[in-house]
Amino acid sequence: MLMAAAPAFAASHRAETTLDAVKVQNVSLTTADGNMNVAFDLDLSALKLKGSEQVIYTPIFVGEGDSIALGKIVVNGRDEQLRWERDPKRAVRDASEVVRRKNGTGQSVSVNRTFPYETWMDYSHVVLAEDLCGCGDLQAQKRIPVGEFDNRPAPAPMMTFLAPKAEAVKARAEKGSAFVDYVVNKTNILPDYRRNRQEIAKIVKTIDLVKNDPMVSITEINIHGYASPEGSYANNTRLAEGRAASLKEYVKSLYTLPDKVFTSNATPEDWAGLRRLVEESTLPEKNEILAIIDNPNLEPDPRDNEIKKRFPQTYQYMLKEWYPGLRHSDYTVSYVVRPFTVEETKAIMKKNPKQASLNEMFLVAQTYEPGSKEFNEVMDIAVATYPEDETANLNAACAALNDKNWTKAANYLKKAGNTPEAIHARGVLAMNTGDYDAAQKYLTEAQNAGIASAEANLKILERLVRLKKQNK
Repeated sequence: MLMAAAPAFAASHRAETTLDAVKVQNVSLTTADGNMNVAFDLDLSALKLKGSEQVIYTPIFVGEGDSIALGKIVVNGRDEQLRWERDPKRAVRDASEVVRRKNGTGQSVSVNRTFPYETWMDYSHVVLAEDLCGCGDLQAQKRIPVGEFDNRPAPAPMMTFLAPKAEAVKARAEKGSAFVDYVVNKTNILPDYRRNRQEIAKIVKTIDLVKNDPMVSITEINIHGYASPEGSYANNTRLAEGRAASLKEYVKSLYTLPDKVFTSNATPEDWAGLRRLVEESTLPEKNEILAIIDNPNLEPDPRDNEIKKRFPQTYQYMLKEWYPGLRHSDYTVSYVVRPFTVEETKAIMKKNPKQASLNEMFLVAQTYEPGSKEFNEVMDIAVATYPEDETANLNAACAALNDKNWTKAANYLKKAGNTPEAIHARGVLAMNTGDYDAAQKYLTEAQNAGIASAEANLKILERLVRLKKQNK
């Protein structure tokens, strides 16, 4: 217990409290450079003292398990102040401020104390004690609160994950391209012609992979044929359609699947493929050729002729290097996957996650503690399997935020859409990266949209703002 020696000639002390007549204003409790600073103004304007009276106020910094008296504020009546000035022995030990009260006037005392910061001060408060007896017993003195200091770390924000919508039918597809060669101007397929065996084998391998999976049922096998732009559009239409139909019939003959499963269609000339090749090239005439391809007033035949006429050497290069690759047959094996239990989903996610729906993966995640390694792994698998899905990106972002990986979270949030949950996650990211204005905006918007955790996170944001202000 801290004690202070009484003055040599004790002043007259009041019997009743003066604390109701003083006001504490402009309180500031901050830390800087390893020090704690306590500052406030003590308004004495309503205080009335007799000439012989003296009041001693002591600010006390009170923390968990310890406290510090911060120097006395001595307020004297007129006569007591004169006696103190004439006889320095009357001085109060540990007095930091000594003022004469001039009754009936506006008067305040500015108090400023700086002392070394210690860990026990993390959660503390300041009180103003009033000494009425002159004994200096801090434990017996009456007190009023000055301010609270809470330097404990802010709690982790609450995240809101979004349950993906369940798929009524888990429709999937495996796709590829086969470069089956045909005799010039012919549509019938010759399996042993050039590399046709190897190219057809690509289609068969994909079909067998799906057909032999007990989890799935094939719904369609489609062959889409393409021809290259040289030659007449009418003849290319005949070739693309005929070759696609021929390849479809050949593949169908290898299986006992229902006829309706096999379909074919065609694109007479693969201008989209040619445009992509030009766009990715370093051809000096690149922009001019693109302008010709994109010209809406040119039909396919004039378009091909215009390129050939204006850029004959480049056209020959394209004819040799690019056009053969534009004669291709794209194949799509469509199928549906049966629903999985949680345990089945756990297993399938390890070997073929595409067969599991996002909703099934989310149900698996619910069996783990949010923030755990297993939980985060499910979210990572989900977004890797469905990289363009907004819900998958949102949930992966929330997992990254829980894991304090701000860069990862920011990348996922770019594809998370603008649902209230995504806006809330952007607010949490801004809060954690120090952009408190953006955090306030996003979290308030999320709160107005009904996100329950936004209210709690706004309170955490308030605390972070206060911590920033009090730790300069």
